[in-house]
Amino acid sequence: MISDSIFTIHKFVIPVRKLNEPIYLIPFGDIHRFAPLCDVDAWLEFLEWARGKKDAYFLGMGDYDDLASYSERKALLHACLHESTQITLDELYMERTRKLVKEIEFMRGRLVGLLEGNHHGVLQSGMTTTQMMCDKLNCKYLGVSSFIRLLFVHGSKKYALDIWCHHGRGAARLAGGSINTVEQMASIADADIYLMGHDHKKGAVPLSKLYLEDTRLRQKKILLGRTGSFLRGYVPDQPSYVAKAQLKPCDLGVIKIELTPRRNKKNGEDDYYVDIHCSV
Repeated sequence: MISDSIFTIHKFVIPVRKLNEPIYLIPFGDIHRFAPLCDVDAWLEFLEWARGKKDAYFLGMGDYDDLASYSERKALLHACLHESTQITLDELYMERTRKLVKEIEFMRGRLVGLLEGNHHGVLQSGMTTTQMMCDKLNCKYLGVSSFIRLLFVHGSKKYALDIWCHHGRGAARLAGGSINTVEQMASIADADIYLMGHDHKKGAVPLSKLYLEDTRLRQKKILLGRTGSFLRGYVPDQPSYVAKAQLKPCDLGVIKIELTPRRNKKNGEDDYYVDIHCSV
């Protein structure tokens, strides 16, 4: 059985056709695709937009479907189900997974990888539905947390940009608390972009860090991001934990990270770097 606590390291190469033109990284997740409260129209609208986006790459943040939570998977594991019942569950898991794969098939080759969330199915073989998606889309299974190096290649020049991502933890009521949890990731790893999903909030905050290169003072931008959701909180006559706890509704959708390879020729230097911006 594949553990739901795997950490991975991954390298993904992005060819740069022309400097000073943006390349987009689109994290997406917490879709809960077949849940009654999933905003299917918003999800399909996002897919239509993403399908036509040139120079875009994608990163899955977990919870693609609304299958079993950790406690539910644990209960199913010890439920002593009949073989026929387990086969029925497998068929349901595979049918839904195939539908999801078909919807995001256009991302093939531009999908950095898929993180595991806390909602997924586990087949009799021990494979998770997220692993099944990765196999069918020929992309990296990232586990629940991953350190990713994006390697931008322009001719003979290369520039690395690092992402530290986790499906997410915490359920802060306020936006500041949500981003604070992401900022805590910076105490674990040195990266350029820190990403979390899970709490369904959507937001991004740029920060700067100073560092020394030999004796020269340098400054680099880092980005903290919560990557959004497609699960509605308030729908008339539909049960919802958001409504029960009187939580705030979240702005649905994704954040869009713009990565622009640039060349700095000031003061006799010839530096290549990637400028980071984000819209929500």
